[in-house]
Amino acid sequence: MKNMVWMRLLFIFVGIVEFVIGALFIFLPAWVFSLAAIASTDHSEYIQFPAFLIMVFGLMMFNIAVDPVKNRNLIFYCILFKIVFCTVALYNWFFAGVSWLWPVFAGFDLVYLAGFILALRALPSKTAS
Repeated sequence: MKNMVWMRLLFIFVGIVEFVIGALFIFLPAWVFSLAAIASTDHSEYIQFPAFLIMVFGLMMFNIAVDPVKNRNLIFYCILFKIVFCTVALYNWFFAGVSWLWPVFAGFDLVYLAGFILALRALPSKTAS
């Protein structure tokens, strides 16, 4: 595969972003909530579990960056992850009036989604000869 530098950089960058966002929600949730004008919750597990999942997806993106051809199948899950988040965030922004933070995250995720789709299309499938 010729030039995969852009692809590796994309997955490294998004992996770092996901990992940092997850860590912020785990270690500094009150700060994130106050910044976004979101009411805090008394049940930290509602925040910690999704935050750890986001960090796990970040780690998965690092694995994709190491060998995009070998880990091509994981890109599909990154695409699903972004579609699901964007759908939930934007739906709730339009119809429930959630904080400004969610559409901002969704905007970035739409850009990442486009990059993931381009990466998936650029890599040879395992059935290709």
